[in-house]
Amino acid sequence: MDQPVEKTVFAPRSSSGTAAADLFNAGDIVGQYKIEKVLGAGGMGVVYLAQHTALKKRFAIKVLPAKLAQEKSFVGRFKREAEMVARLKDPHIVNVTDFGESSGKLYLVLEYVDGGSLEDWFKAHAPKDKGLPVADVIRITAQILRGLAHAHKAGIIHRDLKPANVLMEKTGEAKISDFGLARVAAEEEYKKAGGTYAPFGGGDSVSTTGAIVGTIDFMSPEARNMRPSDGRSDIYSMGIMTYQLLTGRKPSGIAKLVSQMVPGIDPRWDKFIATCLADDPAHRYQTADAALAALQELAAGKSHTLNPLGLVAALLVLGGIGFGAWKFLAVPPPVVAPIVTPAATTTSAPVDQAKTPVIALPATAEQPVQRKLTLTGLPAGAQVAYRGRTSTVTASGNLIIEGPKGPLPIKVKAAGYVDWEGDVGQNAEALEEAVPLEFIPPHAVRFTGLPAGAKVTVNNQTVVADAGGNASFELRPARLTVTATLARYQDFAQEVEVQQSTQSLGLVMARIPPPPEVTVDLGAGTTVKFKWIPPGSFNSGTRAGEPGQQRTDLPSARTEIGAGFYMAETETTQRQHHNLTGKNPSSSRALGDDSRPVEQVAWRDITDRGGVIERLNAVLQKQQLAYVADLPTELEWEYACRAGTETSFNDGHNFASDRDDPALNAIAHTLRGAGLTAPAPTGKLKANAWGLYDMHGNVAEWAYGIKGKRDSVLRGGHYKIGPVHCRSASRIELQPDTRPTDTTGYRLVLRPQEQ
Repeated sequence: MDQPVEKTVFAPRSSSGTAAADLFNAGDIVGQYKIEKVLGAGGMGVVYLAQHTALKKRFAIKVLPAKLAQEKSFVGRFKREAEMVARLKDPHIVNVTDFGESSGKLYLVLEYVDGGSLEDWFKAHAPKDKGLPVADVIRITAQILRGLAHAHKAGIIHRDLKPANVLMEKTGEAKISDFGLARVAAEEEYKKAGGTYAPFGGGDSVSTTGAIVGTIDFMSPEARNMRPSDGRSDIYSMGIMTYQLLTGRKPSGIAKLVSQMVPGIDPRWDKFIATCLADDPAHRYQTADAALAALQELAAGKSHTLNPLGLVAALLVLGGIGFGAWKFLAVPPPVVAPIVTPAATTTSAPVDQAKTPVIALPATAEQPVQRKLTLTGLPAGAQVAYRGRTSTVTASGNLIIEGPKGPLPIKVKAAGYVDWEGDVGQNAEALEEAVPLEFIPPHAVRFTGLPAGAKVTVNNQTVVADAGGNASFELRPARLTVTATLARYQDFAQEVEVQQSTQSLGLVMARIPPPPEVTVDLGAGTTVKFKWIPPGSFNSGTRAGEPGQQRTDLPSARTEIGAGFYMAETETTQRQHHNLTGKNPSSSRALGDDSRPVEQVAWRDITDRGGVIERLNAVLQKQQLAYVADLPTELEWEYACRAGTETSFNDGHNFASDRDDPALNAIAHTLRGAGLTAPAPTGKLKANAWGLYDMHGNVAEWAYGIKGKRDSVLRGGHYKIGPVHCRSASRIELQPDTRPTDTTGYRLVLRPQEQ
């Protein structure tokens, strides 16, 4: 494939028998997906390769036959099943990412992997009439069991597990596909759809009057006999698959033990497979986790022999209990005869019932305890009440009720399901029964407090937050994980509890802290460094009675700087200005040191069309930097100058005398300092707390006045005036067309584009 990093979910099958009305053509748009080509087809529909029109990522789309999509009951079951399966997220389960309807056809959107099915993989890698290497079987079987364990804990059973429904990545990783499709094929829908045709395609899938759905070679005895089945039916199918992977054959008729088929194999495989294939589900591994643990123990073992008791126990499971149509070839009588005892039979398979919750009532003469009924397929956390006693269902999804034979009245409450009340155990001989719970219909839930444009995902649904920061979903009551992403914000993930009464939930996304410094390259080895100035508030202007107060100072006020910005760490130098404009108007250029600040710069040289700001914005755009160049407002300039101080100067000391201020000489070039005849090179004195140099003195800096962008002021003082005019609050009001002097310069700011 031309995009090997993506994943496939389909092993191509014959497309024979596909109705033209069921087909899409290359180029058709299905939801957000553009059809590229047909990958294959079967009785349950056509599978296409498609590309998401926005993400440009490939997916596989399975489109169900239009004939089935016309049946209301089928559509309802399909949608409910798709929603359940979409919740499964495991490396060894093919993910359902979306489902919908287009042109009267129902479709599923799945991962795209190009490794083919396990059936195909086996044919390509196994010698003729032989099995795979044991190490490969262990790896593949363990991966499938991990996927089954994840699904079973979510209350979802496969019911048609077989090599054709396991997909392989090219790396050899196994992923279970087609979860839940067998459950959709209920008798009612298939009778309406035509009765006895094979609903799953591929030759050996059967439906007897629409009642049995699955592949009979891999079907458990209870499924073949149309009895209730649970996750242990998948364990049975796993046993058939493991036998086939090891030997190259499916068990048929009188089947030999694996140890008799594969020379040198560890005979403990016989017990593992026999336990999976026990006729009675109670004698199988009770969970996929239990089967996985047994497999891992087998894989870690160094001994290739079984002790006599272990071998006999396995043979009793294989020969004595049996499993459906298959029987294993018995071993010579001398080995088996001495050990046929009830105790051996009892301990021949793992028992997990001790871990299953039990509601037990005390036996009375009127109501003796006569049986244990296992309720299966319940969601974890469900509360089951039986005659005044309540128990909580664990991750196994099972619950045992002890009581008399006959109807047993129970009540079930579970998050996301309609409360159920009724009798179970009508069949006095049944050992287990599934409770027919129904999902609570979804309702509108709005997530608020998000930044506009955030992509919010819940239950594989993605919504973009509107301008008000809201994202609405149709959700059922459950504990769900909400994720959200947006540029400049930290990825968000949070569990939320959605109840029937929930209408809105507030979320808060944290911004990614901006980098402390941004560097812009002006070419020819020249750069400009900008320091981050965080948003905040400060006392601007000069407080009443403050020493050095001038008539043009702004009155003291609490001022809010709502948005952060970047400010150049130094006044613009002659070198930087020349690289931007091709000119150097400075009187001091004859001194030959172009690290001095540029001067003789007019207001319009900076702000007019073709001026400094426009030129720097062109540089930013060319370098794909997401900022806009500008002059600071005078309140932004004062906020950045003060850097958290409220004193006359940003080193923390106040104005004392305009004749001499030794402390100021460490941070500013003024008339009372070194006695300069030209601006000094930038960045030579001490910076303020935010890393900005020469905010006091050297050259006065243009800024927008408090009246707006047509109002021009100079801030910070310069080298020809005394300390009183270089205070943080000092300002000079000038008209935009004022002729510049050798004391007039500037420094720029960068504003993040989203602001």
